[in-house]
Amino acid sequence: MQTLHSRKRTRRTSLLRLILAGTIAASLLSGCSLLPAEEESLQPPIISKKEEVHDTALVTRGNMELYLTSTATASSDTNNNVSFSESGGILKMMHVQEGDKVKKGDPIAELDTGDLPLQIKLQKLTVEQRSLQYADSLKNSSDKDQIQFAKIDLEKEQLQLSALEKQYAKALLLAPSDGLVTYLIDMKPGEAVEANRVMAVVSDPSKVNFIYESTDSSKITAVKKGYEVDVTFDKKTYKGKVIQTPSTAPKSDNESIQRRNARALIIALDAPKPPVEIGQLADIKLFIEKRDNVLTIPRGALQSMFGRNYIETIENDRVKEVDVEVGLKTNDQVEIIQGIAEGQKVIVDN
Repeated sequence: MQTLHSRKRTRRTSLLRLILAGTIAASLLSGCSLLPAEEESLQPPIISKKEEVHDTALVTRGNMELYLTSTATASSDTNNNVSFSESGGILKMMHVQEGDKVKKGDPIAELDTGDLPLQIKLQKLTVEQRSLQYADSLKNSSDKDQIQFAKIDLEKEQLQLSALEKQYAKALLLAPSDGLVTYLIDMKPGEAVEANRVMAVVSDPSKVNFIYESTDSSKITAVKKGYEVDVTFDKKTYKGKVIQTPSTAPKSDNESIQRRNARALIIALDAPKPPVEIGQLADIKLFIEKRDNVLTIPRGALQSMFGRNYIETIENDRVKEVDVEVGLKTNDQVEIIQGIAEGQKVIVDN
């Protein structure tokens, strides 16, 4: 009985295993049916080759100029400073204005001297009186002592007059030469003057050149005496030359002149010179270097890296670098000494 019961249990277990296996297989098959249908794989897009475009320019042959443009002012070569020799005086009046023409000995400025002018007038009358008395003694008196006393009185009064006139002369500032007053101090009557302070400048209008003062002295270090300059004023252009540079300027004890000379160029017009007034402004074009019949390229075509100069050209649709030797450079051109030939195209990339 037990054996029979055992066999039945074995058959039941085997049957359950078969049913379970069938169920799992069915589930797997039904699960596969839920997956999406396989799509076709996408092909990568075809990229067309885009040709790179460069701006180019021809290597040309021509002339080059390196120049400086600015403004210069007409100034006299001969300028005399006028000043009082002593401090402490009080300004009475200025006898001239800036721009006035003066003759040698004309008064420029005057200090307050109180009644000194009146004393001089009275003393002149006294001298005249003593002169008449001395002349009368010589004519009518035979007394030698009386004549001598009259002479002494005259000389005494003359010395007194001379002393008063010298005192007054110190209070007057006179023009040292004929010329034009190109500078006048801004000073009012009643203000105290200082010794050697420039009260006015008298300039010779017949000796006029143009002065260019640079704000940066390094810009004119390459300029040499004799360089050509175009000078334009009153709608006309004249030829001129540099006659003084910072390196050729004469030595001066005047600090203001030293500072000016250290950054200034003096330009003289070629003969025949037109009339030029002191203070006239002019446009100048100073030629620093000139090159004729040389190979040139645009400034933008030159490439530089670590001391190497080169240009780029296009050969067989490829960019090629070519080393070059350069010469003069301006703002928009470069001289090529060797490396490329006239008519060759070079890349100009901005």
